[in-house]
Amino acid sequence: MALSGCTGEKYALNFNDADFESKRTAYAAGEKVTVYYDLIATDTDYWFYTDSEDVELKRDFDNEHGYVFTFIMPAHDVTLYVESRNSMEPEFPEPEPEEIQETDSPSEPEDEIPGEPWFCPECGLRNTGNKCKDCGLKRPVAEE
Repeated sequence: MALSGCTGEKYALNFNDADFESKRTAYAAGEKVTVYYDLIATDTDYWFYTDSEDVELKRDFDNEHGYVFTFIMPAHDVTLYVESRNSMEPEFPEPEPEEIQETDSPSEPEDEIPGEPWFCPECGLRNTGNKCKDCGLKRPVAEE
């Protein structure tokens, strides 16, 4: 969205996060833009980028402002984005298709096959499979 003013046409500077700060929200093409981002957590990874391939975003850091970004405003609007991820959370990669085993029908483990209920002589738990779900004792063989 181009804005007209006494210094010529200006273009909007937009952010996807309210923690970005800039002195102005509109700049003329060719003007130097400076943006600050000071909401910084030590256990977080950040990715900063724009929606424009023709913007060369330069990043610096200072203790007063946090991240400091500069670029030259092109002749169009620019949006600056930030994405973050807690670096203390484990990443679980997606399994490769060949790692996923498919079966025609679900099967139950041998110790989970339903059957006549029995009580574990070790811990007293009622079970239906071949092993006690509490202590792991094998089902006693019934005497005839």
